[in-house]
Amino acid sequence: MVKLSHEAFKKINVVSVSFLVTVGILLNLSASSVRGLKAYNDNFHLIKRHIGSVIIGLIIYNIGKKMSKEYYKKLSSTGMLSISIVLFLVLTYGVVAGGSRRWIDLGNVNIQPSEFAKPIIILFIAYHLSNIEINKSDFYNLRKALSLPALCSILILLEPDFGTTLTISGIILFQLLFSEIKFIYPLSIIIISPIPTYLAINVMGYRNERFTIWKNKICEGTNISPELLADECYQIFQSKVAISSGGLFGLGPGTSRARWGSLPNSWSDFIASIAAEEYGFFGLLLLIIALVSLIISFFGLGLTSDNEFNRLYFVGMGSWVLIQTVFNLGGIVGLLPITGIVLPFVAYGGSAMVSIFIGLTMAYAVDSNKDL
Repeated sequence: MVKLSHEAFKKINVVSVSFLVTVGILLNLSASSVRGLKAYNDNFHLIKRHIGSVIIGLIIYNIGKKMSKEYYKKLSSTGMLSISIVLFLVLTYGVVAGGSRRWIDLGNVNIQPSEFAKPIIILFIAYHLSNIEINKSDFYNLRKALSLPALCSILILLEPDFGTTLTISGIILFQLLFSEIKFIYPLSIIIISPIPTYLAINVMGYRNERFTIWKNKICEGTNISPELLADECYQIFQSKVAISSGGLFGLGPGTSRARWGSLPNSWSDFIASIAAEEYGFFGLLLLIIALVSLIISFFGLGLTSDNEFNRLYFVGMGSWVLIQTVFNLGGIVGLLPITGIVLPFVAYGGSAMVSIFIGLTMAYAVDSNKDL
């Protein structure tokens, strides 16, 4: 069995991120062009914004990677408290769109604070679970590490944003599983998790409808009624049409038919469907391989780290990419309910792109300061 070194995992990580960002730009150049023309009278409007988000992420990376591990450790509590306050303000003053209050209007751009909660929560939990007070009980240390992240999750759920809440909850669970906290605690969370999940789904009417459609397999098969195809099953049906029309090798770059309006959110939630349509099964397979390589590299970096803080931080990053990849790809083919979760480093979404670059920046910064 081949055993990779820490540096080998880091190289895989860098190559995977570079590939995914590049592919994301190429896919969005096609997928977002029609939307840009119809909404802004500019084919390149959305791709320019997408590239702008990548550039902002790279600037943050080049500045942030020079900071020390101790700097980020000290920043964790301040950042956690700040994002909690911002998320509370979103519920009061945020912009409403699509039935949810998730955004803050900054003039020419709206930002989604819940996306920025992800790297902050990963940092906060990694710090607190790696600095356990020996003379205190596991329950005390767990409460100290999870109180503010749990509050953030509740605030995000109230927006409502079930997909982000689900992602953050999964990240927290993975970090707990890889920590030195007694296994009974994460196991207890796993056992009782169906209860709050069920309550959350039933409180949110539109999410309950999506879950019911998925659970009852209403949109599967060939005998779907015209009414369902025009409403509840429309998006998933069009996604499957786009994927199947690509065949093995695709229709070719920039030739997607789904981007002309038949597949809503083709540039964001369903960017992988466009990848399959234009580049075929093998193109989508290559994208999945890159995502799996990124996930493995993050977990590999964590397991080969020489201290618990680094291990928990990398595990948090790996679980972030893993959860979003599984739910996005599962959603576009109907294996999982559609959640609005996007593919990391690939899909359109300024806040999502910048936030994951922030997470990546802190990962590389703490890794290059092993002795601090």
